[in-house]
Amino acid sequence: MAKTGMERLKELEKEIYKCIHCKACRFAYSGEPSREGIGEFAGKQSTVLYEGMLDACPAGIEYGWEAFWNAGKMWIARSILNGDLEFNEEVRDVIMPCITCGQCSVQCESKIPTVDIIESLRAACVEAGVPMIEKHQLVDRLVKELNNPYGGKAAERMKWAKDAGLGKYINNKNAKIGYYVGCTASYRQVEVAIATAKVFEQLGIDFTLIEDEVCCGSPFFRIGAVDTAQELMNKNLETFKDLEEVYFSCAGCYRTFTIDYPKWMTEGEELPFKTMHAFELVSKLITDGKIKFKPNKELKGKVVTYHDPCHTGRHFAHDIEQSMIKKSKNLMMDMRKIDKLIDEWFEIPRVILRKLEEDVGIKFIEMYRIKNNSMCCGAGGGVRAGYPDFSLRTASLRCDEANAVGADILTTECPFCWRNLSDANDLYNHNMQVMGVLEMISKYNLLDISNLK
Repeated sequence: MAKTGMERLKELEKEIYKCIHCKACRFAYSGEPSREGIGEFAGKQSTVLYEGMLDACPAGIEYGWEAFWNAGKMWIARSILNGDLEFNEEVRDVIMPCITCGQCSVQCESKIPTVDIIESLRAACVEAGVPMIEKHQLVDRLVKELNNPYGGKAAERMKWAKDAGLGKYINNKNAKIGYYVGCTASYRQVEVAIATAKVFEQLGIDFTLIEDEVCCGSPFFRIGAVDTAQELMNKNLETFKDLEEVYFSCAGCYRTFTIDYPKWMTEGEELPFKTMHAFELVSKLITDGKIKFKPNKELKGKVVTYHDPCHTGRHFAHDIEQSMIKKSKNLMMDMRKIDKLIDEWFEIPRVILRKLEEDVGIKFIEMYRIKNNSMCCGAGGGVRAGYPDFSLRTASLRCDEANAVGADILTTECPFCWRNLSDANDLYNHNMQVMGVLEMISKYNLLDISNLK
């Protein structure tokens, strides 16, 4: 039997009681307060000081009240477990405006898996009979009817591939590698899907696009609709079970398949295939000397910066850390080894960007908050659907940081981040171009495969 939200919450009880309300989770760079920043910078919403320790929790920044910061939510979870508090709509309205970005888990010196706890708390709230907010009820209904939260027709899920001349890959039965596209790239940011598939094609990969793919379930794991999420999970596991490997272009889908599915599957079950993000593949080929990039006059001299998606950034880093903690026989861990592995993970997309700098002539400049300390784009955790104004204000704060380093192009490698950052870029007049890394490579025909054998 699959686990319930309350069962997951009880499993995490010891972790919940580790919280001492120190509030380190509130800040980024809490471990390096003297790091040199870029000084005072006038952002689009207010003057922001990008230096030293910064408030890092989007919900805390937006709402201000203690309960919205992570430490408050940990104590809400504790109160639910010990019976001092019961689920109701007031509790729901405090635990839902959280993007589950994981910044709090990174800063926590007790290594508390805060995202796991918040998601389990939400699931338990739904199980207790508290109705989801209206917008979440809507996407839940849409995915049950149409297998995606956007209301797109199933027959049009692969329309982008047909329109882009990639129809031969649809239901390619000889392929042992699948490209799981996801809902956002299928129905909204088709640029990401087309670019990724064309890069695969250029690299000579025999892959398949499976028409029967459904939503990965990520939005529903995040908002507590675990039954819906598990139904989608089971459909995808059945659909992709005969493949050896599945590639992704969406950070949320990748995180969901790789981290969430094993967590919510029946105990003892394992994924029937390996998973990999497209940027991992491209980065490895660069490292192995098999591909490089062509010079480009349009891009030469352009300042490019990179936004780390939370789902492929912090969430994977946290999973690396937690896996090593579980393997440890005592608490005497060498954090330098863990930090080294985490930094190597964050360097993977940067291998691509530095190669683009070397071969193409872009200027790759990092924002002040990067890697594990990155500011969230504001889209995840059900917040974009449920609290769009808050979501876009958060994205604008991230765009401020890109403006502060003079970025012409803000890149990322997640269609959901792409959407939110792009919308905030337009709404708040940040005057940049927002692009996916692989989208940029494909759009400007930068890939040189002359060394590929």
